Amino acid sequence: MTISSPGLLPTETLLDSLVHISNEVVSIEKLPFVQMRNVSSMIRRIKLLSSLFEEIQEAETPLPPSSTLCFTELLSVITRGKVLIQEIKDASTLWGLIQLEFISNQFYVLVKEMGRALDILPLRLLNITADIREQVDLLHKQAKRAELTIDPRELQRREMLLEVMANNMMQNKKNKGYMDFGKMEELLSSIGLRTISDYDIEISKLEIEAQNQAGTGWINSGHHTCPKSGQRLIHTALIPNYALKSLVQQWCYDNNVPLNEPNSSVSEEKSNKKNSNDGAIDHISANKAGADAVKMTAEFLVGKLATGSADTQRQAAYELRLLAKTGMDNRRIIAEVGAIPFLVTLLGSHDPRIQEHAVTAMFNLSIYDNNKVLLMSAGAVDKIVQVLEQGRTMEARENAAATIFSLSMLDDCKVQIGARPRAVPALVLLLKEGTPIGKRDAATALFNLAVYNPNKSIIVSSGAVDVLIELLMDDKASITDDALSVLALLLGCSQGLKEIRNSRELVPLLIDLLRFGSVKGKENSITLLLGLCKEETEVVARRLLANPRSVPSLQSLAAHGSLRARRKADALLRLLNRCCSQPHHSL
Repeated sequence: MTISSPGLLPTETLLDSLVHISNEVVSIEKLPFVQMRNVSSMIRRIKLLSSLFEEIQEAETPLPPSSTLCFTELLSVITRGKVLIQEIKDASTLWGLIQLEFISNQFYVLVKEMGRALDILPLRLLNITADIREQVDLLHKQAKRAELTIDPRELQRREMLLEVMANNMMQNKKNKGYMDFGKMEELLSSIGLRTISDYDIEISKLEIEAQNQAGTGWINSGHHTCPKSGQRLIHTALIPNYALKSLVQQWCYDNNVPLNEPNSSVSEEKSNKKNSNDGAIDHISANKAGADAVKMTAEFLVGKLATGSADTQRQAAYELRLLAKTGMDNRRIIAEVGAIPFLVTLLGSHDPRIQEHAVTAMFNLSIYDNNKVLLMSAGAVDKIVQVLEQGRTMEARENAAATIFSLSMLDDCKVQIGARPRAVPALVLLLKEGTPIGKRDAATALFNLAVYNPNKSIIVSSGAVDVLIELLMDDKASITDDALSVLALLLGCSQGLKEIRNSRELVPLLIDLLRFGSVKGKENSITLLLGLCKEETEVVARRLLANPRSVPSLQSLAAHGSLRARRKADALLRLLNRCCSQPHHSL
């Protein structure tokens, strides 16, 4: 599948640009002494991607549309990464220490954007080796999990710098002219400033930075908080920070280190670079171009869904699934270009992968609330229920349950889904037969549906209570909290109360969960016990008091549980005390 549009570079040009810019980044020498960890990590990521780009370039096979979109985004990320690294190299090292959090956050944003771009990369459709595929997949996962990284050693160096500056200012006020030269030399050496030439260049850079900070800085861009403390500025009039420059100059003077005047050529070069970067990225235009590219890609893929062969439909559905995986704008645009009716039709496909990709794409689209209404209007529910019952793969059935869960977030959808006679039984069936993930999807969907009272009796009559209680005893299922949440809701209807009350296994299980369950599990366990006790006080009280663990567990919960759990544990203990104090009760 190939795609061409004025909004995207031609494939050959795009790959040439990616290989070129990646090699430029990878070949960067003499890494800066600040942000070394973030710079090294960014170069390592780009080096791995360059192997991907080169392998695809050598294969000379057409690219799927979503990969073209992904590579366009990656070109933007890598370009901005190169500019950021070069700016750090060209800028004052001491000022870089002061700006640690601000610059680190720029790297963090780039890594997260890289992860979002890789969300829509159809790795399995690319003609690449298994080794590269595994490495890119690992890079994708790491980028999605990435956190803001600030090197503790650089934080220590900044604290040392601020301490030296503060002490120097204090001594100057006292006219003592003293400075801790040992600390200053140690600090300068630790960030690569060791020679007269290094000091001269650093002072020149600080001179330029002071002039820049005397201008508008980051303030006119809407930043009105201190990058270090996070506190809101009480005014936006910046005073040039000559303290760093004077600190270095004083150290050089006191140590008889000669200094040249700031090099005009350095200033001119820095100024030229700054001017060349002005307006390099127009974020509004970039966002509009990105939306246009997504729309064009989605329109192309929907066309393939409508008229393509089975192989083409399979690939198009897979790429739409990836495209809808990230970003509310993507989900909105895909629906606007008319994808939903074609995806609904493909739910009935005899091809297992087409069906799986179609239902997963619908789940991703349903995360955007407006699309929930569109899916319901397109008659998607009956088709989704059919996949839930008889899907050709377990993943398709599980994602059908997840789609019902997502749709049932809206109250109107709870009503409509509950009214489908096969919907709830199909969820209960998956609750029995599914993998742990499928069981959880089914349980959460049932919970959403049970919030609407008329659905509770439907869920009970479908046999959900016995299955949910069985799952409480199944450690492998790992959905204890979800099962308890549904049971606690079903307690609110007469049929549910009757079914739950008839279980002989439930009360001992709930007593154990009072001791060993999660916070949420304990709350739902005490809710169920209290509800049962209020309905059949003597019978349930007898069963509770017959278990030596029940009262100590309740007392512990009343003392140390959550507010909700404490309140209900107190109520149940009072109820048990009243039962014990009445002589006509044979407890």
